Amino acid sequence: MQTGHTIEYRGRANTQAGIVRGDIITMNPDQPRVEAMGVQDGRVVCVGTFADVKSMMGADTTVHHYQEGVVIPGLIDSHNHMLWTGMQQQSVDLSACRSIAELLDTLRDYRRDNPDKEWIVSGAGWHIEALQEKRYPTRQELDSVVPDRPVYLPRVGHSASVNSIALKLAGITAATPDPAGGKIHRDETGEPNGLLMELPAFNLVGDLLPPPSRDDRIQALKDIQKAYHAAGITGVIEPGLFADDMSIYQELWRKGELSVRTVAMPQAQVDADPEVLMASLKSWSMRTGFGDEWLKLGAIKVYLDGGASLNTALMREPYPDERCQCGIQVTHSHVFHRIVDFCAASGWSLGVHAVGGKAIDLALELFDQAHQKNPIDGLRFSLIHAYLWPTQENIETARRLGVGVATQAPMQYQFAPLLTRRFGPDLVGKATPLKAWLDGGIRVGGGSDSPIATYAPLTGIWHAVTRYVDELGVALGTDEAITVDQALTMYTRDAAWLAFSEHERGMLKPGYLADWVALAEDPYKVDPMKLRDIEVKATAVGGIVVHQA
Repeated sequence: MQTGHTIEYRGRANTQAGIVRGDIITMNPDQPRVEAMGVQDGRVVCVGTFADVKSMMGADTTVHHYQEGVVIPGLIDSHNHMLWTGMQQQSVDLSACRSIAELLDTLRDYRRDNPDKEWIVSGAGWHIEALQEKRYPTRQELDSVVPDRPVYLPRVGHSASVNSIALKLAGITAATPDPAGGKIHRDETGEPNGLLMELPAFNLVGDLLPPPSRDDRIQALKDIQKAYHAAGITGVIEPGLFADDMSIYQELWRKGELSVRTVAMPQAQVDADPEVLMASLKSWSMRTGFGDEWLKLGAIKVYLDGGASLNTALMREPYPDERCQCGIQVTHSHVFHRIVDFCAASGWSLGVHAVGGKAIDLALELFDQAHQKNPIDGLRFSLIHAYLWPTQENIETARRLGVGVATQAPMQYQFAPLLTRRFGPDLVGKATPLKAWLDGGIRVGGGSDSPIATYAPLTGIWHAVTRYVDELGVALGTDEAITVDQALTMYTRDAAWLAFSEHERGMLKPGYLADWVALAEDPYKVDPMKLRDIEVKATAVGGIVVHQA
């Protein structure tokens, strides 16, 4: 093992032996805590008392002491846009803005400081609920600070604010119809106001952006891994990748520079012609699970609806403030039906973005129909998000079909203030129903949806346990709070299951990969309100220390 304050990941080969000594929480129900573990060739070879492990590894084996705090398995984020998060660092950051005026000032300064940039593009991690006005900037407001270049401000993967030049370049006028699965917002005169909702709409502008260089993307992915390790992350499921995205991961994998184990989910381009889409899916000669412990194929990713914070999640009833509006179904039912049937018949797993109750109903209904022809209970189909009020029937259907859930407690924390204003605290308290899913026997993977919400797993664990929302000053829906053990399981064993890696990750036991995190305090013993403040002292991947505080 290698240690040091500044650590460069140097590839996959690791033949060194070592002993990790401390209070080790294995997450193995058969042997929950041990004093030491022996590591060789990147895997755990033995666990037990320090004396027994030292005897098995040899008296001269190097010992790494972590006797203050605890050691836990490496944390896995089951829904994390790692490449996108890395790329956000190269765009204008609006996340600290608290008013439209601050946002405009930030854009004005960025334009001044970056005269050579052809477009002004923001990171996606900004939120209108954080702005005093609780709304998007209009195209006229954006024009006032950036009159000479197109502006594109994507937000949370479901919307974008753009200026007049961007609309003109995309050919969007008052006569432009809403694209299927998207919405062009308009002012009282019928003119586009600069807000584009959902992928088919905002891609009318987004597709015009000059692509970042390959070198920039590779460097962004390399850099963000360091930040992830500092947060205790050793693996992610990266959803919605296109071919060029996959090639970036493959490049780092080839060079031995991919230090966050990644399960890549290919994105189904559902806005294409259905026959072209099906031909594309059928052309893949590989299937879910292909790869190694560093990089493998996961499920195909499909968007079924939008987002709750945007009033585009597909709901059973109209939104309270929009009398006849139940959200947006991004993928039409006939296309979605064909994708589900294809995956069930061909051995692909499928991960479906389904936020609202009606989307959850539809996804599970079509899963069940496909299951009657080609059983899916071994394919690990999953619902992604699934947080706006799944029913008990939904939970029972998911259990029967072996469907997992990728949940994001940090998103519940992020959007609770906005959703509380829209739906009221009682309903919002029942959103992200972690306890209900777990009590129903569902595998639930913990995650973040970064860069939409913070990628820090300890923040996700903290909110899952406390349900506390700082901005509201209350804990919402404590009936859905879970225990520390359940929260850790979401980020270890259950996330490993969603990653098709439960045979080698999620626990510290002989034969498993030596991915671990040293914490300054024991999460089982600390005040629950302080869970998010626990320091990550060290992170190791394959027995190599990649972060040390």
